[in-house]
Formats: sequence, C-alpha cells, structure tokens
Amino acid sequence: MTKQPTVCLTFDLEEFDLPLEFKQEISEERQIEIATKGMEALKPMLKDISCTFFTTAHYAEKKPTLIKELSLSHEIASHSYYHSSFDKADLKKSKEVLQTISGTEIVGFRMPRMARVNYKDIKEAGYLYDSSLNPTFIPGRYNHFNKHKTIFRENDLLIVPASVTPSLRIPLFWLTFKNSSIEWYCRQVGKCLDKYGYVNIYLHPWEFTDVSDFSLPAYMNTNPDKMLTKLNYLINYFKNQALFIPIKSLLEERNEL
Repeated sequence: MTKQPTVCLTFDLEEFDLPLEFKQEISEERQIEIATKGMEALKPMLKDISCTFFTTAHYAEKKPTLIKELSLSHEIASHSYYHSSFDKADLKKSKEVLQTISGTEIVGFRMPRMARVNYKDIKEAGYLYDSSLNPTFIPGRYNHFNKHKTIFRENDLLIVPASVTPSLRIPLFWLTFKNSSIEWYCRQVGKCLDKYGYVNIYLHPWEFTDVSDFSLPAYMNTNPDKMLTKLNYLINYFKNQALFIPIKSLLEERNEL
C-alpha cells in the first residue's frame, strides 16, 4: 500500500466529438484542434505532478509529438482507437499504436463514455488494468450502484473504478468538478483519501479551452479560466498532503502489478 494518500488525476485525451451527440456538425480537424488547445493550456499546470492520459490512438496519430512529450512525465494509456466508434479489434490496435508513438508500454485502458467492455477481451488484448467503471448512477448512461467502489480484480484484470464519495456515491468526475464549488469538491476528495488512501479523478483537456461556439447543455458548458483556477486550487490544496501519480504507479506501489 502507498504510504501517502494518492491522487490519480486522469484525463481522457480524445477527439472533441461531444457536439455530435447533440446533432451539431464539427469537422475532425476542429475536434483535434479543440482537444489540443485544451492540452496546451493544461501542460504548465501539470509540470510538477504526474498524471494518466487515456488517449485515443486516432488522436495520437494526429498529434504524435505531443503524445511523446507527455509520455516523458506522465502515463499514456488507451482510450480505444476512436472516440465515436468501437470494434473489439480496436483494443489491441490502439495499444500497439500508442506504444509505437509513445515509446512506452501501455498497460491501462478506459473505454470512451465509460461504456462496458468485456473484461476478458481487454485482458486478452494485453492490458493489465481497466478504468472504465464509474460506480454510481448516471441517468441515461448506467446504473452501477451495486459495483465495487475501489480497486478489485475480475477475470484476472485489475479494475480501477473512478472515485465516488464513500457514502452517497457522488461521482468525482468531470461534471461534478465543473458544477460544484472547488472547496466542496476538495472536501469530498479528502473523504476518499481518508477512507481509501487514494482517489481516481477524470477530466478532459477540452474542458480547459473555449467551446462556446457549440450549443451544449448548460451543465456541460465550460469557462476555461474558471476551470484552470479550479484545477490549480485542487493541486495546491493536496500537493503537500498527497502524491500525484499515475494509475500505473499507484498499482505498482500497492504491489498489484
């Protein structure tokens, strides 16, 4: 077990295809551009910590220099091949592409939109852990109130759920980060650290740039300056009381890998 509380700050680095869910056109070029602008805004804030980037292979093929740069300080993990489509073969293909581009071993997987993928298929593709489970209820997406809240093993695959609060299972994912006060949010992160010793938070780089050109629901709209201020507060609040390390490092320190 890790001796210090551990914050696993993770980002889903993908094509910004969210407008397509709301029947709005956006070119692939613009999808890549918006994700990259958000990533460039994030990089200075992450220079003193280490995170996990769940990256689609398609994005990595478009931005190989950026992925290689990120791999020098952070963990690169798979977010499948494309963000808007999936085939079982994408599990292995994305792993191979990301390993070639990053020059690092890819051991982690997270499915876009936290969708369910057969754990056996993920294991057979060569991954050691999956972080696609959000053990809470999200209307219209999933109801995982009966699932484990902390790290467990299934079909010889390590499952690293996204963190939820210990009692009410309030998810500590991107929408909660965006729509709650940062002081309240940090208190909930602290509860997880006290109870479990670690927290697994996931955000998206596109949240840290301007997407106001699109008619997204109010709860998804983002204020880049406010989001960067919130992230800076979170990092500074916990940096002297917790380690900021990738999921892979957390599992190694827990002797799980």
